[in-house]
Amino acid sequence: MNTLYANLIDSHFHLQSLGKKGMDSQVLLKQMSEYHMAGGIDIGVDCDDLGQRSLLVKDFPFIKQSAGIGPWGVDEGKPSIDAQLEILEHQIDTFGACAIGEIGLDNHWKYGTEALQEELFTKQIEMANKKNLPIIIHNRQADLLLGNIIAKTTFAKPGLIHCFQGTLELALLAIEQGFYISFAGPLTFKKNQGMRDILSEIPLDRILLETDSPYLSPEPYRGQINTPLMMSHIYETAASVKAMSVEELATQIQTNFQAFLS
Repeated sequence: MNTLYANLIDSHFHLQSLGKKGMDSQVLLKQMSEYHMAGGIDIGVDCDDLGQRSLLVKDFPFIKQSAGIGPWGVDEGKPSIDAQLEILEHQIDTFGACAIGEIGLDNHWKYGTEALQEELFTKQIEMANKKNLPIIIHNRQADLLLGNIIAKTTFAKPGLIHCFQGTLELALLAIEQGFYISFAGPLTFKKNQGMRDILSEIPLDRILLETDSPYLSPEPYRGQINTPLMMSHIYETAASVKAMSVEELATQIQTNFQAFLS
């Protein structure tokens, strides 16, 4: 592993999924604290997971938690959208959340139908607006529909598009609406110069970074289980693209992260 810089932030990781991969969440969180990571967000994926997840971070106040239902929430056999939203809102009201997410659209796996995905997504945006919370967007091969929704929607708080893999046009549209753009392990992939080119065009005050662990391990750990402790590789690549030091970028990301949560 590369140098473990202090003050790094992982804006998107999944503690429960890491646990399913055999990682001890308490050991991991202690390591993040010992390495002086500045913070991060453990991300929700289902309507009823926040209560269990909140127990994992209760002793680690530098870790925030979001709650949301991804597009897989409309897959075959799932409860109705309204039933899931009722459970989600109760979980947020009971346990608290810093954001609603991850939520969004996925035309790669094609969960349910596009219409159902859009309904679930927009209803959670409405919930976020009602609760004055930002949103964290999952987007996979749905740039056009996502862009249309972002362009016509008013957001109570600036959101972010996580693990950005869309077009520069989508990124700039989102930024116009106050969004942050978060880059993950794919930024480091040798054949992903196009993503690095997009990062070069994103204003510094609109950038966040993440692992999306346990998925999408950065170079040179592709194929292995990803963890927030691999953030250094993503920061190094992003700092190189932006022609600045990792320490300078870390300071800016902390500012951006606090602004996103405020």
